[in-house]
Amino acid sequence: MFEDIVETAREPLLVLNSDLRVLLANRSFYGSFKVTPQETLGKLIYDLGNRQWDIPKLRTLLEEILPKDNKFDDYEVEHVFTGIGHKVMLLNARRIIQKETASQTILLAIEDITDKMRLQRELAERTRDAEKAQLEAEAATAANEDIIATVREPLLVLDSDLRVLKANRSFYDSFKVTAQETIGNLIYDLGNRQWDIPKLRTLLEEILPKDNEFDDYEVEHVFSSIGHRVMLLNARRITQEVTGSQMILLAIEDITEAMRLQRELAERTRDAEAANRAKSVFLANMSHEIRTPMTAILGFSQLMQHDPAATPEQLKQLDVINRSGEHLLTIINDILEISKIEAGRTILNPTTFDLHALLNDLETMFRVRTDAEGLHLMVECVGEVPRYVVGDEAKVRQVLSNLLGNAVKFTQTGGIALRVRTSRAEAAVLRLVAEVEDTGQGISEKDLAGLFQRFEQTESGQKTRTGTGLGLAISRGFARLMGGDITVSSQEGKGSIFHVEIGLSAGDVAGMAKKATDSRRVVGIGPGQPKYRVLIVDDNKENRDLLTQTLGPVGFELRQANDGAEAVREFEVWQPDVILIDLRMPVMDGREATRRIKSSPKGKETSIIVLTASSFEDGRQDMAAAGANAYIRKPFRESELFEALARCLSVKYVYAEGAAGSLPLQSAAAATLSAEALSGLPRDLVQGIRDAASSANLKPLLALISQLETHDAQAAEGLRELARHYDYEAILRVFPGGPA
Repeated sequence: MFEDIVETAREPLLVLNSDLRVLLANRSFYGSFKVTPQETLGKLIYDLGNRQWDIPKLRTLLEEILPKDNKFDDYEVEHVFTGIGHKVMLLNARRIIQKETASQTILLAIEDITDKMRLQRELAERTRDAEKAQLEAEAATAANEDIIATVREPLLVLDSDLRVLKANRSFYDSFKVTAQETIGNLIYDLGNRQWDIPKLRTLLEEILPKDNEFDDYEVEHVFSSIGHRVMLLNARRITQEVTGSQMILLAIEDITEAMRLQRELAERTRDAEAANRAKSVFLANMSHEIRTPMTAILGFSQLMQHDPAATPEQLKQLDVINRSGEHLLTIINDILEISKIEAGRTILNPTTFDLHALLNDLETMFRVRTDAEGLHLMVECVGEVPRYVVGDEAKVRQVLSNLLGNAVKFTQTGGIALRVRTSRAEAAVLRLVAEVEDTGQGISEKDLAGLFQRFEQTESGQKTRTGTGLGLAISRGFARLMGGDITVSSQEGKGSIFHVEIGLSAGDVAGMAKKATDSRRVVGIGPGQPKYRVLIVDDNKENRDLLTQTLGPVGFELRQANDGAEAVREFEVWQPDVILIDLRMPVMDGREATRRIKSSPKGKETSIIVLTASSFEDGRQDMAAAGANAYIRKPFRESELFEALARCLSVKYVYAEGAAGSLPLQSAAAATLSAEALSGLPRDLVQGIRDAASSANLKPLLALISQLETHDAQAAEGLRELARHYDYEAILRVFPGGPA
């Protein structure tokens, strides 16, 4: 019976001799600690598992506490095992002296409370690291009563008539009963027949007589004294060797609290997911509702800039409209981006890209601004920095650009430095480490605390009245999404250093994707090409008109459809070469229309370009799965649309002569500039303008252009327009000897 009781207990049990060597262990011990009897029996307890059990607190219990007190309960031990990891355990220990032989044994009962504590920590805070805990205890037994008393979970011993022979302290404490109310009573009669539970009858009267043992039998019941309980039962039918009588050992584990914690955790997770879904729906609607009119505003303003009849004043007004629209779109994008980060909807789009080219682009872009402000800019690669890497180029660029932009904005004297290096954790795994240092105003201790919070701005940022207070929050969100982070150190009045780490992978030139860079204005389709048919599908008339007025003059043959159902009908009748389709439309949306068109043989050959106001990247994946060939987010630039059409149709364009891709908005005065028109200007003035433009030095350049007013006011206005757009190359082109 001794061994049967040890084996039936649901918690791990060890029986040790006086030398602390293992005499007996139950199945639960072997299963919980992933060891075999051969690795356990006869071994010193400290030597188990390659000395993993040589735990200082266990030695204290066995060598100091137990020899004095003979027993000890609820002794907490925390430990990390090689095979099973971190464990927290509660130990009960008993030192037992055999009457016949006077030999001593130690009974050690072990309750693993790791999962219970983890659930409590997750529910309460979810911020603390999992505590490394183990609870070990020694227990020794020579008598059945000692074993039963030592086991931490409720335990009952029944006779063959299902009357209670023995119960341990845990049973009395857990179910609020006394020994007088329990011993000798039929189990079903306990607690005024509260134990007359149908599932318990099934276990004891049907299952156990057939199988002799059964584990993890779940019983749920409401007790009048202690309320609702969920229990796991282990049962054993035992035959006494001496008398041949039968007993039933019933071990009861109360999992009510663990189940409640799991349910509550699951409910909170569902609530959070529901809130995120609601936020996503709201963001999708807001994105669509805001971007749709912005598409018309920016699109038609671009078309009007191409109107040769527009006056210089009108072009200036259109420039204001376009720049204001772009600024509003930037704010909208920032708000949507931070919301996507919070909702976990931001995804990475890794590609192979040229890291050196990205850094050169940033240096070129910000050198114009730093030169204009009289600041020094240094971009430096420290050590060996690989040229080709794999990562989300757009997000890397946005993070570094935001930090450089802030540095320029808040630095009045001195300069800005961007230092970049990489480290390798493994052969193909890179860590991009960048530091942006400035000699600006610095950040106060008060502002540092909320620096990366959304909609938070420093005191100096509030004075400039620029930005949304989202840039740093977005940048840190991107950095963490890419496996890194952003930290800052600053001294008020002396400057700041932003430290960025981003995870990348090694790349090579073979993985470089071809990128379209031609942003000249398209005025027609090249000779010798077919007249391509384009079907425009959008429920918004302004969007359809914008696309019609953009593509029609170029030479595309166009038709329109108001919704997905009409698009499917037009496709079957007209068979266009490419379809431009919105996603959100009545009757039939763009996803379903794309799926239906692509399911036909002809549809497989037809290119579909999605034009959507959706702010979420997963829409791109959904449409790619449905068969879409390209995905453009509204509001779009003309160059994006024409590049997508070129990729899908292999169409060749005719471009406006002299159209500078870097000057999307050019005044009439700037358009009339030519080397011939400026040939009569003073040579020293021309040379000064050329020198200032060659060095990208804006302030001297504007001063020299002002001197030009007395010679040619229209030319001065045109050059001033080019200078304001930082198009130094275009300025150099119009002077004799300038670059072609």
